[in-house]
Amino acid sequence: MKQIRQLQLCFDEDGREIEVLDVSVIDPDTVTIEENPIFSERVSFGDRIRVRRVGDVYYYIETLRKSELVRRSWLLSRRVSRSAELSAAKARIAEAGGNWEQVFGGLLVINVPQAFEGGIAADIDAIIADIDRLGGQA
Repeated sequence: MKQIRQLQLCFDEDGREIEVLDVSVIDPDTVTIEENPIFSERVSFGDRIRVRRVGDVYYYIETLRKSELVRRSWLLSRRVSRSAELSAAKARIAEAGGNWEQVFGGLLVINVPQAFEGGIAADIDAIIADIDRLGGQA
């Protein structure tokens, strides 16, 4: 069973881009990312990275292994983010072996196997179009 910890990860040399992220620790210098950073696209869920610890902050050094999952994201209206249709799409993402996160209420970030990416992305695009067309953006 994975032991997940929260670490302060920094993605720039100046220490300006720090996010607290869930990771699985492989060894003191290697972690697997267990959630998507919101403010950095350098890594995503499932990536294994090398880090360097300075105090309480872990600095990103390099990506050792990229996840096989494709990352996509959408900014959702309140109506879409609370819909049964989106809940069903999230279930399909999990069934396909993917991961989804909904942060700040309306930012949906998914990670899915490449074979499912097109279909799931099309489903989410259709949900957004249908719900926002029918009810206006809330």
